[in-house]
Amino acid sequence: MAGELDLDEFALYNWRGGGGSVWFGVTAPAKGSEAKRIVSMAKGIMNEFGIDFLGGFMVQAREMTAVFDLLYDRNDPAEMAKAHACYQKLLTEFGKIGIGVYRTNIGFMDQAAALQGEVRMDVNRRIKQALDPNGIIAPGKSGIRI
Repeated sequence: MAGELDLDEFALYNWRGGGGSVWFGVTAPAKGSEAKRIVSMAKGIMNEFGIDFLGGFMVQAREMTAVFDLLYDRNDPAEMAKAHACYQKLLTEFGKIGIGVYRTNIGFMDQAAALQGEVRMDVNRRIKQALDPNGIIAPGKSGIRI
């Protein structure tokens, strides 16, 4: 029933068994043409790796966030490697067209941060240095090292 919390959605994580999931999320201008391009790219890459397409959009006034869930059996090392390789290709290919992820898990932070370019990374390092000169708060988070 709407408005009531339950755990029904968690059943989706057993789509392939094993409950493995990695979310790939990107932000882009809220335009139909961008949505079509993003879905087409994501579907194509996920299909290359044999990963079922599962995704959706959250749309705001000017931007939208697309989130795609790569489901895999985390008890199967081959499936986990396939899902991670798919995620890396999604990062790379979306980065080539200037669309970076809005957040990522720790396993992909360095690769995602590198897509932002050296100028952005320099700004991030300077802010981190000013606010946390001893580097004790979340060291290395989001690819930022001082």
